[in-house]
Amino acid sequence: MSIYVVATVKVLDPSAMEDYSAIAGPLVGQYGGEYVAATNGEPEVVEVEWVMDAQTVVIKFPSREKFYAFWNSPEYEEAKKIRKGKAILNNVILDEMPG
Repeated sequence: MSIYVVATVKVLDPSAMEDYSAIAGPLVGQYGGEYVAATNGEPEVVEVEWVMDAQTVVIKFPSREKFYAFWNSPEYEEAKKIRKGKAILNNVILDEMPG
């Protein structure tokens, strides 16, 4: 069953995040993931408090196993090192609803 990763990303260093994205973006696809949706700036909040100075991204992976293969891959470990201290990320995993 597919899973969705919802991330909020507050970029602290745009230049470093370009380096991170150059690695992470293509790597998502290599592990079967696909970017599904993202805010262009701040999200349109309907209810609740939200981190307003962060981008929100939704990535779909074909399975939890594929996501963790991506997340724990040596290549993504390198991307995480680039990102460390350059952005604040909050990630949650949502299961696809049967349908």
